[in-house]
Amino acid sequence: MNCGLSSGADCCGTARITGGMFNRANDPSYPARISEFEIDIYEVTVGRFRAFVEAGKGTQADPPPEGAGAHPKLPGSGWEPGWNGDLTPSKEAFKVALRCPDAFWTDYPELQEDYPITCVTWLEAFAFCIWDGGRLPTEAEWNYAAAGGEEQREYPWGSSIAPSRAAYGCLADDEDAEECSMNDFLPVGSKSPDGDAKWDMADMSGNAGELVLDVYQLGFPLPCNDCARLQGNTENRVVRGGTAWTSEHYVTTDAQSAENPRNRNVFVGFRCARDVALSQAGTERRPR
Repeated sequence: MNCGLSSGADCCGTARITGGMFNRANDPSYPARISEFEIDIYEVTVGRFRAFVEAGKGTQADPPPEGAGAHPKLPGSGWEPGWNGDLTPSKEAFKVALRCPDAFWTDYPELQEDYPITCVTWLEAFAFCIWDGGRLPTEAEWNYAAAGGEEQREYPWGSSIAPSRAAYGCLADDEDAEECSMNDFLPVGSKSPDGDAKWDMADMSGNAGELVLDVYQLGFPLPCNDCARLQGNTENRVVRGGTAWTSEHYVTTDAQSAENPRNRNVFVGFRCARDVALSQAGTERRPR
């Protein structure tokens, strides 16, 4: 209960996203229909991720079960046992791996627990969401939520951008760029409510970039009824939302980048999605 502008909001809170039609990347060439789902209000924090690590999960010693974390309408979208070998061998090795230079993860739980967890691989993000009773959002779901569905917002909050709405822009002008540092990142929800999306999610633009389910490739799959790109060059997965270090262009709701699923970067994190049917059935989430 220490997230948001006043540090009094539930870091594990979720937003219910009403389903509907919209155009991916605000382009009528790529219409999509999205069913109702839920998504985390905040980027997954260091504190939330610490509970996962301390439970010994997401390692070769305790990987997710086969097929877990699948989108209910996307066969073959769950965990694959062939990925187990790319996890760290043990909890101790996992903690070491999370210590990218300047990463927010430390061995001191009293520090930076409300910052977004970064320096995680796509595989570890996938495993966390499974453990937390959810899954990674598809790119279409993430885009729909960020753009306010049929409102087709250029930014999660509307049509114009300002520093009061998002942590971004360290490298906005390559000719006069300041030296970026981890001080450019903020505790999750620091730009609320000015920077919140339609359904009250924070930091959908800026702060940490966000890993999603899809394989990266130019263009989008068609037709799209709760679709995702699961095939192709699986050495690249989509990252959405820009970061504190990217320019104004990369924090729009249509911008995307890519990351190798085994890479760790101090500017990339994630948030989880959840299926409404499971939520209504009272699926248990992990205690904090």
